[in-house]
Amino acid sequence: MKNYNKFFLLLTITFNLSILVYSQTENDSIQQKDVVDVLIKAFNIEIKKKSREDKQVSFSIIPIAPSSSAGRTVAVSSVNAAFYLGPVETTNISNIYLIPYADFKGSLGLFLRPNIWSKQNTWNYSGEFRIATYLQYTYGLGANTPESDQSTIGYNHFRLYASVHRKVVNFFYLGGGLNFDSFYNIEEIESDQEESPFSEYGIGTSGTSLASGLTFNLLRDNRKNSINPKGGYYSTFIFRFHEKAFGSDYEWSSIFIDLRKYFTFSQTRHSILGFWAMYWGTYGEVPYLNLPGTSMEVNSRTGRGYNYGRYRGKQMLYAEGEYRFDISANGLWGGVVFANMQSYTEPETEKFQYIKPAIGTGLRLKFDKKSQTNITLDFAMGKDSYNVRVNLGEFF
Repeated sequence: MKNYNKFFLLLTITFNLSILVYSQTENDSIQQKDVVDVLIKAFNIEIKKKSREDKQVSFSIIPIAPSSSAGRTVAVSSVNAAFYLGPVETTNISNIYLIPYADFKGSLGLFLRPNIWSKQNTWNYSGEFRIATYLQYTYGLGANTPESDQSTIGYNHFRLYASVHRKVVNFFYLGGGLNFDSFYNIEEIESDQEESPFSEYGIGTSGTSLASGLTFNLLRDNRKNSINPKGGYYSTFIFRFHEKAFGSDYEWSSIFIDLRKYFTFSQTRHSILGFWAMYWGTYGEVPYLNLPGTSMEVNSRTGRGYNYGRYRGKQMLYAEGEYRFDISANGLWGGVVFANMQSYTEPETEKFQYIKPAIGTGLRLKFDKKSQTNITLDFAMGKDSYNVRVNLGEFF
C-alpha cells in the first residue's frame, strides 16, 4: 500500500501543478519553446530563427534511458529524424527511429523503424530492421503466471519487416508486406524447475527458429503527426501467414488489429485524450518467441507498468487511455496520466480469464517544437509490478 500511496501523491502533484500553471496565464499567444531554445539561451548561441524553421530534417535524441532486460538496467540511445517529403499542408510528417542499445552484460542490439509518407500521402512505407542479442525473463503462457515460473532465456534475433501501402480513397490504404524473423542460439539459461513452462511449450524453444511470411494490410490514418498526434484516428488490420514453402520452420498465421482515437479539447493548449485498443491473435504451430506478449509488438509500447515479456499467450487483448496536457504555457513541459489493461488466453481453456491492469503518470519535455517530439518519462504501477520508462515520442 505504501507504493500506491506514493504513486497517488505523485499523481496529485502533477495535476495540481498543471492547474496552477494554467491559472497563472491566459495569454494564448505565448511563444512555444523546446529544449533547443533553452540551450541557445543558456549558452548565448547566436542562431537565426529563420534558419531553424527552414530545416528540412529535425533530429531528436535521448542519450541514455532505462529499460529492462532480465532485471538489468539497459543503456539506450534513441534518435528520431522527422521530415516532410511534400507540402506540409497536404503531407504527413515522416520519421525514422534509430535505437542502438547495450547493457554491458550481454544484451545489445540495433533497431531501425521507419514510417515514411510520400508527397500528398499517396504512399506509406513502414517496417523494422532489428539485430539483437537478448537475455530476458519469461514465465510461460497466460495472464496469471506466477513469479515462481520465471526462467531466464537467451537468444539472438534478426528481423526484417517491410510494408507498403497505397492510398485508395481519402485516408484509406491497401497494402502488403514481408515479415522475416530469425531466432538463433536459443537456450534456457536458468530455471528453478526441472521442466519450465518455456521448455514444456516445445515449439521454437531451443537452437533456432525461422519465421518467414507475407502480410495483407488495411490502413486508415488521418493523423498529421504520428510522433505526437493532435487529434484524429488510426486503425490497421494485418493478416500474416507463414508456410514452410516460404522457408518457415512451422506453419502458422496471425491477425493484428490496432485502433486509436484522439480527442482535442483546446485549440490553443495541448489537451488531448487518446484511446488505444488492440487484438493480436496467433493460430497454428506458433514459435514461442513469436507469441504475443507484453511490449512485444513491433514498437514495444504496450504494458507500461510491467516488464518486457512479463505476460505472453496465443491471443492478446489490450486497451489503454491517456490524457495529455501542458504544464508550462510555452509547451516546454507537459504531463500525462494513463491506465491500461492486458489479457491473454489461458493454455488450458483458450479463453481470456484474467486481466492485468496498470496506472501511471508522466512528464513530457519538448525536445523539438517543429516535429512536436517529446522526451517522455513515465512512472507506472501494475499488479505486484512497477517500472519507469523513458521514450522519444508519445507511446501511441
